[in-house]
Amino acid sequence: MAKKITAAERRHMAYLRQKGLVVGHAYETKLLKARREEVRRVLLLCQDYADPERWPSVIDEQLTESGYIFDWYKGLYINAGLPRAQSITRDLSRSKAADPSGMWEQMIALYARERAGENIVSVTGSLKEELVKLLRARLLETDEVFGVEKLTQQIFKDYGKVATWMVRRIAQTETMIGMAEAGAMAADTLDVGFTKQWCCAHIRTRDSHLEMEKVPPIDKNEMFFVGPERAMMRWPHDTASGAPASEIINCACDVIRRPK
Repeated sequence: MAKKITAAERRHMAYLRQKGLVVGHAYETKLLKARREEVRRVLLLCQDYADPERWPSVIDEQLTESGYIFDWYKGLYINAGLPRAQSITRDLSRSKAADPSGMWEQMIALYARERAGENIVSVTGSLKEELVKLLRARLLETDEVFGVEKLTQQIFKDYGKVATWMVRRIAQTETMIGMAEAGAMAADTLDVGFTKQWCCAHIRTRDSHLEMEKVPPIDKNEMFFVGPERAMMRWPHDTASGAPASEIINCACDVIRRPK
């Protein structure tokens, strides 16, 4: 039978989540600004071609986020993750957290770079697809003949209507992943045995995760088996064993670690 999660534990998890999401919101703003500048740059390049049918190839070839996405991931993961690592250390060892400029920061930065490298193709690909979709819609849904300058202005305006939710989904998901990984890194550096229990935020929580909260605590080296696909996860937001995006995106769950 699952151990009852106390009100104090839930408050602590909520506090840590909100603290991290404050950081995530700041980085959401950073990514939104960087993306707007990149989209504007590429749309200006499109104006060199009078035929809008050429524009999808320009978008595909010229739009890139490699100039800022790696630094964005690093900054987000470190600033959201270090406080979580400190908290985990205090919770498990009852001692002061280690120097945040030391080992954890290096480990988090390395993981952030790996994560950015894994995601940049799909993340940027989604942005390219959205811009082409907006272009096609603008050309099909009106009889008006646009000049190239006005057309790019319209597409940029259309992009502005969807830009925030696209970036918010990335920022919120990556904030939670960064905090989860940092907490796990800290826990693994301690010579302490502990158990893990899935803890839901009860904020539009998916049914598969509500079921996980009913699972008894497991050992630190054991896996959770989540959802109808029985996806293996070491903790909420764990991507290492191929858990589907449906179990990760917009998830607000956490894991409670209790020393043995």
